[in-house]
Amino acid sequence: TAAVNVRTAGTYLATGNVRAPRGNGGRLFAQYDLDHDGKIPREEFNKGLSDQFSQNANGAQAMTQAQYIAYRMTGLRQRADQSFRRDDWNGDGKLSLDEYMAPERARFESADRDGTGSIRCSTRSYAAADASDGITNSRNAQFGARSGGSRAAICRYNDLNHDGVVTRAEFDQAMQQEFASAAKGGSLNTDQFYAILASHVHDSAERTFARLDVNQDGKLDLNEFSASELRYFARLDRNDDGVVTRDEMSSGRRTASNNRRNPGEN
Repeated sequence: TAAVNVRTAGTYLATGNVRAPRGNGGRLFAQYDLDHDGKIPREEFNKGLSDQFSQNANGAQAMTQAQYIAYRMTGLRQRADQSFRRDDWNGDGKLSLDEYMAPERARFESADRDGTGSIRCSTRSYAAADASDGITNSRNAQFGARSGGSRAAICRYNDLNHDGVVTRAEFDQAMQQEFASAAKGGSLNTDQFYAILASHVHDSAERTFARLDVNQDGKLDLNEFSASELRYFARLDRNDDGVVTRDEMSSGRRTASNNRRNPGEN
C-alpha cells in the first residue's frame, strides 16, 4: 500500500461496525431497531452492541486489536467500489485528480463555516479527531462524502505546517499529495483507490483501539468496546427517556444545520 497522508476517508467508509450508522438515521435504525417499531430503546441498543462484540470477538470475553481492525474493515471493499463509481463522473473506470478532489473540496467548504477560506484548529480539535476516528462522519452522509467532514478531522490530517490553521491551499495540497502518492499514470483505478481507504481505516482503527483500551491490556472488553457508543446514544436521546426516536434524530440534524448558519441569517 502506498504511503499516504492519512485523513478520514477510511473513517467515512468504515462500516460493518457500530460506528457506521452515526448521522444516518436509516442505517442506525436498520441496525438497532430490532423489533422494527421505529424506536430504539437503550436495551435494544445494548443488545446490538453486545451482539456485535460477540460476533467480532468470536465469542470470547475480549477483542484483540487484530479482531477490532478486521471488524472495522468489514464491507470496506464494497463501499469503496460504490464511492469510486459515484465519483467517476465520466464512467471511464478511473479517477482523475479533478474527480478525486471534488468531494474533498466540498468537504472543506462545509467545514469552513464562516467562508474565510481557512479552518482554525486547537488542541481540542486534534483530540476530537482521535475521538471520532473510525466514526463515519456520515455522521456526514455515509455515501455523500468520501471522507469525514468534521473540522477536527481536517485539522488533524491536513495542517501540514502545524500552525493551527488549515487554509484552502494547504488542504488542496494535502489531497493532491495523497492522490499523487497512489495514482499511476495520472489516475486511480479501483484497487489504488481502495488501498488509500484501507490504509485510512487501518490507521484510525489502531488509534481508536488504543483510546478505547482504557486499562491498556491490549484487549477490549464489552464495556470498553461500548463506552463511546453509549455516550453517543445518550446524546441522541434528547429527552433522556431511554429511547431514541426518528424525531429526535431529525431534530438533532435541524439544530446542527441551524448552528451552521451565519450570524443574522434567517
